Amino acid sequence: AAPAAPVGTGFTYQGHLDDGGNPANGTYDFQFTLFDAITLGNQVGVSVTLGDVPIFDGLFNVELDFGVGVFGGGARWLEIGVRPGASGGAYTLLSPRQELTPAPYAQALPNVFTNEASNFVGIGRDFRISGNEVFGIRYDGGANQYGGMYVETAHAQGWPFYGYATNGSFRAWTYYSGSTGDWHLYNAGIRLTVPNEGGLRIGPSANYSLVISNTTGSDGIRILDTGDDSIQIGSPPDVANYGVYIPSPGVSTYGLWSNTANASGEWALYSVDNIQAGNVVASVYSLVARVTGTEALAPGEIVAVTGMGDPIPGSVNALPEVVRADAEQFTGVIGVVASRMVFEVAPGKEAEGERAMHSADGAAHPGEYVSLIVYGVAQVKVDPTAIIAPGDRLTASTLSGAVRALQTETLNGMVVTEGAQVIGLALAAPVPGQDTIPVFITLR
Repeated sequence: AAPAAPVGTGFTYQGHLDDGGNPANGTYDFQFTLFDAITLGNQVGVSVTLGDVPIFDGLFNVELDFGVGVFGGGARWLEIGVRPGASGGAYTLLSPRQELTPAPYAQALPNVFTNEASNFVGIGRDFRISGNEVFGIRYDGGANQYGGMYVETAHAQGWPFYGYATNGSFRAWTYYSGSTGDWHLYNAGIRLTVPNEGGLRIGPSANYSLVISNTTGSDGIRILDTGDDSIQIGSPPDVANYGVYIPSPGVSTYGLWSNTANASGEWALYSVDNIQAGNVVASVYSLVARVTGTEALAPGEIVAVTGMGDPIPGSVNALPEVVRADAEQFTGVIGVVASRMVFEVAPGKEAEGERAMHSADGAAHPGEYVSLIVYGVAQVKVDPTAIIAPGDRLTASTLSGAVRALQTETLNGMVVTEGAQVIGLALAAPVPGQDTIPVFITLR
């Protein structure tokens, strides 16, 4: 069906004119003027002048159009001036002015409310939400139902928009591109785009999923508590290059700062891949190893390497296999057990089947994983029979998994130290009732 023709601003006015006490006949000139009061008041719109209007038995019909917006909801009165047709004389004003009543077409819109005095138009409501509102819409629907309006273009590839302007000049707008399916926010350039294929782009570049520029000097992105991932980058199949890339010159202080709720047990940064850095500052360095042999390993025990084994699933790097260091296994000490590690399905990732490594309580049995501190401060098991002072260099004791001080002897005035592997430096002397002391691990 063809679209309906739009309704214009003109209307038909029918009247009756007497001339000399009798119904007028012939042609007359008319001048129609619209006012907002029955007397005096202000003229509304333009005056309409019609010449040689035919009148028969006093009746006449004319088409009047005072322009757009003259019927804003306030009352209107029509002032009529008349003179004989083609006379060229002055118009005689008819009194009183004629009040215009609502036409049938206007009565067909009972849910449209106008208040000219307060400069407000409402559809579905006759009140303002705020004092500055000039146009409002209300849909009288129930829960979980849409209510609003659409801005449409006739062409499928048009760009319907909603704009903002001040003082007669456009400032910003949002629009939908019918040709690409993208939605944009424009403010002196496209600042935000929601592509048709999904995702979000902030900024002018088309090369990034998310661009943030002109920040306030504080956080670029702040992510508070989340039930799952704060940020997940990449999805199978893995993409090439970088998951997170901070280009030179980077930022003034920290390129990446991460904390966990349990700083002593979990990992702020975890990856089964290699981590390469040009300059690293850390309190401790650790690595993951697999327990072999027949005995379980507990935190604080020193361990020796026996060989290399299979990598963690998903990685390509072989893992060292370790046993508790003792009188026979003491030359290959590679670290101190920090905790038992468990490689299992990550919490909240059951559907994806993703697995992650995390610390766990208790001893690590053969076949399980341990986190080893290879550099930095760690609590280390000590031989209760050993005499240790702060600053002593430590090595493996005959007590399985424990340390003792290196033995020294004076020969010909020189202090000679045994040639055993140094595990680290004692930071405190043993305390009765405690089986560990703090040690600065520095394997050599």
